[in-house]
Amino acid sequence: MNKILTYIYVLLLVVVVGCSKQPVEIIYPEPDYANVELSSASAVVEREGGKREIFVSTNRDAWAVECVAEWVEFSVEGNSLTIFVDENDTDEQRIAVVNVVAGGDPDTAVARFKLVQLGDEVVDLSAEATANCYIAPTQSTLKFRATVKGNGDNRDNSRYVATHGVDINGASYADVVWEATYDGDKTRSVRIVETTPIYADGYIYLRTGDIEGNALIAVYDGGGKLLWSWHLWVTDAEIGHSTANGLEWMDRNLGALTTEMGDISNRGMLYQWGRKEPFLPSPAEYVVMPTHSYDENYDLTETEEEYAAIQEEIERQRIVVNVNNPQTGDGEYEWEYVGYPAPVALNAPGNIEYAVEHPTTFLGCRSDIAIGEYLFDWYMQQDLMNTSGVMMQSESRLWGDAEAGTEYKTIFDPCPPGYCVPPRGAFGAIPAEYACSFVSDEWTKEDYGWRWSGGSGDFFPATGNYDVSGLIGETSEKMLYWTAESFGGGTSGFGKAATLFVAFNDVYYGIYPLLDESVASSWYSYGARAYGAAVRCVREQGKN
Repeated sequence: MNKILTYIYVLLLVVVVGCSKQPVEIIYPEPDYANVELSSASAVVEREGGKREIFVSTNRDAWAVECVAEWVEFSVEGNSLTIFVDENDTDEQRIAVVNVVAGGDPDTAVARFKLVQLGDEVVDLSAEATANCYIAPTQSTLKFRATVKGNGDNRDNSRYVATHGVDINGASYADVVWEATYDGDKTRSVRIVETTPIYADGYIYLRTGDIEGNALIAVYDGGGKLLWSWHLWVTDAEIGHSTANGLEWMDRNLGALTTEMGDISNRGMLYQWGRKEPFLPSPAEYVVMPTHSYDENYDLTETEEEYAAIQEEIERQRIVVNVNNPQTGDGEYEWEYVGYPAPVALNAPGNIEYAVEHPTTFLGCRSDIAIGEYLFDWYMQQDLMNTSGVMMQSESRLWGDAEAGTEYKTIFDPCPPGYCVPPRGAFGAIPAEYACSFVSDEWTKEDYGWRWSGGSGDFFPATGNYDVSGLIGETSEKMLYWTAESFGGGTSGFGKAATLFVAFNDVYYGIYPLLDESVASSWYSYGARAYGAAVRCVREQGKN
């Protein structure tokens, strides 16, 4: 009888529904599954121990804490969980996993909290100042602030600070972008950063390995977006200094491990002008390039056959020494050198945000839009005036762009704390477009580079450079060093920056620091801000 009544009820329901002109929405209650969340997923405690407090959110009346580490204790008050950590009496880092459990079998929710306690002493690389690059020794436990971009300076004409600020918000975790050292077979690069970086309490913690080299460490939000990155220059060498033109200079290139002539680790990193992200030089050994013969009037003394044979050998050697370096170690990214033109950007802040999020992408010049005679810049494709009368490209001052003694460091400067990119005129005033006599007085050719005999007395290696397409070239032949000065010119879009350029072929030296735009447009490439060139840092004025 009950079954019959049930069938009649279902039939009547179908008839009523079928006759209705409005659809009937049946709302089912949400499943009441157990859920538990923590205010943070990890924490770092230094060697002397301490405590960390986290907050627990759950839809159950009670929750429990599980942890097998004997050096960790807990107290619970309301929805607050306090974790107490004993002093670590060893030099080894130790890790504990704390489980917060809500609900019961089979409906159980678990949230895991990773607790890392450091062993040996922690060195705060950012204790005196923050920067985009830190010098760090091998086999050391380190930390640096990851809440501010670069040096945190809010002075810039690129409009990046106005639109994106100098604070880093929403950071969730850290990781290695790439690591590399100066070995051709790439087997040692994985030993520069020993541990996976940890982001906690506004700092990035990590331990360096036993190999000197360079690495890039980044912080990300919860969705995997790269928020900012830092260059870790890992070396046990003491950086020397010398003076020239009223400035105190490092004795080596930014990122170099030695000053020894002929050692490829003297090359350092290469930079697109205005970017903080370093790019790797060629990993090939230095070579002595064949040269052509000239008389005292700089006329060739070779036959056509001799010239062709020498030039053929030069081209063969160039293939050997100019190699785009793909080393990444245990990093998460791959290098993108050739075939990655900068996105079209006609207004400030241009491609800065894109460059920050793509630190291994070399932003080459575009050839598919016609603005001005040439397009030399990765940052913007034309030089337009903003409402304040500022030319947005040429006056962007991404690296400071000021006279010696009044220069300031920007959030994009790639140098370590206390140092900056050399200011305008750092290499001296050049009296002529081709200043051969100046070079003869100031620079002395040595194996695989030049010595600034009339200046700091230091050696400047022929590092080579990246051209505007992302191809590396001129390794062992020429050197190109940036200064902070930039310029353009109306809508011409030169996209140039002042640079030291020296070449050598037995009887001729050429030097070309781009000092004003009247001569800048006469050169196709040198000084183009999309180029990748070396940086020799100088002390910030008033910094010791």
